[in-house]
Parts: sequence; C-alpha cells; structure tokens
Amino acid sequence: MYKKSYPKYKSILSYLKRRYHYKRILNRIIAALIILIIILLLKLLNNSFSNNIIQIIYNGINYEFSLKKDGKALVTYGRKLLTLPEKTLFVFNLNNSVKYPPPIEGVVYNPFGETIYLNGKSTFNDGVDIIPYEGKEPIAIKDGVVKSIEDRGAKGYFVTIEHEDFSTVYGYLVSIYVEKGEDIKAGTKIGTLGTNKDGNKYLHFQTIVNGSPVDPLKYIDFKGKF
Repeated sequence: MYKKSYPKYKSILSYLKRRYHYKRILNRIIAALIILIIILLLKLLNNSFSNNIIQIIYNGINYEFSLKKDGKALVTYGRKLLTLPEKTLFVFNLNNSVKYPPPIEGVVYNPFGETIYLNGKSTFNDGVDIIPYEGKEPIAIKDGVVKSIEDRGAKGYFVTIEHEDFSTVYGYLVSIYVEKGEDIKAGTKIGTLGTNKDGNKYLHFQTIVNGSPVDPLKYIDFKGKF
C-alpha cells in the first residue's frame, strides 16, 4: 500500500520544485524590468540628482543571480530601447576586468556618454564629473608620465597623464602639484580643485584609449565609495 504511494509523492515534489524554480526565474526577470524602468525615468528627469541616484544604483546593486542566463535578451533589448550611456547598464555586465582605485573619493554625478533631452537635443560627456568628499584631492590612478598641462581658462587646468596602455585626464583644477614630463607614481596628488558657482567642487576625469575617450567606469572601481 505504502510502496504504491511513493511515485505519487515523488511526482508532487517534482512538480513543486519545478514551480518554485520557474517562479524564482520570473521574479528575477521582473526585478530586472523594474530596474530598467527606474533608470529610464531617472534619465528622463535629466538632472544632477537623478544622475547621482543612477550612479548609486549602479554601485549598490549586487545580485546573486545570473542575468546571462535569466535575462541576456532582455538587457540587449533594453540597451537598444533606452539608448542610455553604457554606464547605466554596467550593473548587468558580468565580464571581469582590471579595476583601478578612483582618482578622488566622491560621487559621480554626471556619467560618461550621450544624454538625450526631452526636447530632442543631446550632449556628450567625454568623461565623468565627480563631486569629491570634503578635503579630498585628485590623485594618479596608476604610475605614469605627465604628458601635458593645459590652461582652459574658466574651466581651469587639465592635466594629462600617460600610462602604459592608456591615458588619464584630470580637469577643473585651480593649482597643479606636478610638472610636464614628470614621472609620477600611483597615488600622487595632481592638484587642487576650484569651487563652482553652485558652491561645489568638481573633478572632470577622462580615460583615453587609442586616442579616443572611453567610459572611465570600465577602468575605475567606485564600489564602496558612496
């Protein structure tokens, strides 16, 4: 009598396991959709506060599931639909790469890439703009040589450092601690930042690869800096 009932119980358990598994996958996909919708709404607001929130989402979310399995097609479609800077979907990129410490401790308020406004106009940021924590100064992220120091008037000084396989640019400086041609080590202070008319200090930071600007967040690890 009892032996005959075992297959029935096994069938029920198998059904419950499959149902739980599919439900968990569905919840993951729904979570990804919600995140994409939130990012889209924040980009439509298009102000420093919303950009800052996007950056916090990017740094703070750490999923334990694999979107490569559960939502690769969803992410691909989302990239085309939203036409957002690559940074906003970087949380879904599971490829590992070498990361360097940030050029300054602070909050990225203006990300890399194109921003499309509601009126159809667009702007392109060739780096990231960072609001530093109080008292912090920009530092070299890697050993290198000071390639150039440019005075851009109201925008301040821009220092370009040439590294082995890429270059970095530090902008909006009011004074410089380094000299052109100087060999510097990672962690060397570059200069001091000026204060903008809104009362904040900003660092404009670029990474240049093969002569073209790329998203600094591919190279810099801001995790835990917020």
